[in-house]
Amino acid sequence: MKTLPCLTLALSLCLASGWAVITLRTSMAQEATKPAVGPANQPGADSKKSEKSASSTGGEKPVTRRNEASGAVAIVTLEEARERLINYQSIQAKVMESVSIGDRQFRLSGSYLQGDGQKQLTEDGLKLRLEYQVSLGGTEGKLLEVCDGQLLWTLQTIGKEQRVTRRNVRQILQAALAAEATTETVLHAELGLGGLPGMLASIQKAVQFEKQWDQDYEGQAFVVIDGGWKSEVRAKFVGPNASAEQQLPGFIPDRIRVYFDKASLFPRRILYLKKNDAQKSLRPMVSIDFTDVETNKPVDEKAFVFKVPESVNLQDVTDEYLRLFQKNPTQKNAEADTKKP
Repeated sequence: MKTLPCLTLALSLCLASGWAVITLRTSMAQEATKPAVGPANQPGADSKKSEKSASSTGGEKPVTRRNEASGAVAIVTLEEARERLINYQSIQAKVMESVSIGDRQFRLSGSYLQGDGQKQLTEDGLKLRLEYQVSLGGTEGKLLEVCDGQLLWTLQTIGKEQRVTRRNVRQILQAALAAEATTETVLHAELGLGGLPGMLASIQKAVQFEKQWDQDYEGQAFVVIDGGWKSEVRAKFVGPNASAEQQLPGFIPDRIRVYFDKASLFPRRILYLKKNDAQKSLRPMVSIDFTDVETNKPVDEKAFVFKVPESVNLQDVTDEYLRLFQKNPTQKNAEADTKKP
């Protein structure tokens, strides 16, 4: 299976770290009464490079759009971008994520490393390394994800506390294939297994893209695609009988916008937007920006090797993911009934 992404349709929607951000926000609540940084659409003084990249193209101000096209064209663009990501021998980039939910605003920074996608996806998952750092109040948090194609390791550090989990990627992929997993179970099991290519695949499954356009910023040309949740995804948050006007919960974005470098189709920014009061405008809720992108450069294979820190308990969560693909008797009987003549 080549489409296992690291996207959760929940709070932060960041690369493989949505659950970590939730945990960090909970654990640091007593010390996070003041924002560590400004709002997500206000770059800090140390982000000049980011300001000159796609990270400042949030769309909050009027921009000139050219060559507007349909959602069908947007899907073609997304699929081509994903294929290019898989075919790189390596990807190295800096990552900046800004989160603005309610009165909480904070920023995570780190790095993304991906090995040879085409070679690895023949049998196993991608070789990946993702590192994030976040500071809220007086507490520091870190997230490290390392995958050698077969095992995915996660090290979460909050202050002095550390937690290590392990997932067997090969077993999860095989179970998903054997179960002919539905979209819902795949969305739950895909967390952290597919890197950037998988994240785009997950976005495609969940989002109904409506349009595409060209946009320039600081001398750079971008292709932008934009859409909202598909009806079946939206129904999970507002109910199956809700009207189209029913607002989503405050922690769920309303629209997703992806900015691709026009020449390479590399996703330079993934932006999650929330409707303001009266739904008259959109504001950034979560933005994931990639800067200093380098492709097809030599990579030290040691980067994909993880060593469990001493005196830290290891938790293997593979079985939790495998259970997602196990159907209960009621489900099996219902499916059998539908196949009867």
